[in-house]
Amino acid sequence: MMKIAGASVLLFALLVVAWMAFADFGGNVNIDWGSNNSAANVSGEIDKSAEVEGVLVINDKVFIDGARIERGVNEYFSKKTRKTYLIRWGKKGEGASVTEKTE
Repeated sequence: MMKIAGASVLLFALLVVAWMAFADFGGNVNIDWGSNNSAANVSGEIDKSAEVEGVLVINDKVFIDGARIERGVNEYFSKKTRKTYLIRWGKKGEGASVTEKTE
């Protein structure tokens, strides 16, 4: 009987800790157990519907104002913000550095 009570207390404590961690995150989750919908956390990708302004470097991929910049492009003019950016590519796997060109 004592082992069952101890396991119940441990399970309850884990649920409370998980709830507190989630509450601090500030997110809301609605679960529909009967649906076939699913969610995935994918790193290194930008959703096609995302409104991005500015420079984003993920691994070896460079995005400026939402447009993916192909490796090897050294200068990019953004039609969205009317700014010119200079791109310095590292070796493959080392990413890139991007600066705004000033005249």
